[in-house]
Amino acid sequence: MESEKALEELKVIRALMERPIRYSTLSGKSAVLAGLAAVAGTTADWAVASSAPREDPAAALLASGAIWLGVLAVAAAGTILLAWQRDRRQGLPFWTGIKRRILATGLPVFAAGVALTAGIVLHGLQHAESGAWDLLVPTWMLFYGVALWQLGLLSEPPVRVLAAAFLVAGLACGLIPALLDNPTPVMGATFGGFHIVYGLYVWRHYGG
Repeated sequence: MESEKALEELKVIRALMERPIRYSTLSGKSAVLAGLAAVAGTTADWAVASSAPREDPAAALLASGAIWLGVLAVAAAGTILLAWQRDRRQGLPFWTGIKRRILATGLPVFAAGVALTAGIVLHGLQHAESGAWDLLVPTWMLFYGVALWQLGLLSEPPVRVLAAAFLVAGLACGLIPALLDNPTPVMGATFGGFHIVYGLYVWRHYGG
């Protein structure tokens, strides 16, 4: 009886410890911010693609890459700032064990995605006719989906749903080349739309 009682108490303690860890990995506000940044990036990307000279597609693609790097920077900065503000309101330290675990979980996937992106860009610049540029969008979706899925193991189910959405979208783009005839709306619908829908849901059900 004593051992059963001790086991039950351990389960309660573990649940109490996991709950704040799980909630700490969720942020509806940062997801909405990332989605809005992606929508802005989509608009800027469309403007660049519309005004770029047809005889120099590489310059337009490099400009597009710079735009999406800016979107990534804004989303990352917003996520860090909102997390810092939330922890400060709750009287918690910013750099905790769970954040180190999140970084250790997501960083290898991010590094692999950056490396593959660089390879695709270099190959595309050297062999413009190869169509290597078309691989960028599904590559970003798939690597981001894998990273989210791993982070979702530390969080609530909506994170894994978002991850699955990106994985399905990435596979669809890879298997149906026609979807990439105009990749700008696809990027807006996924990196913009998916994040906004997810963020609003989490904001409503779990808090900002």
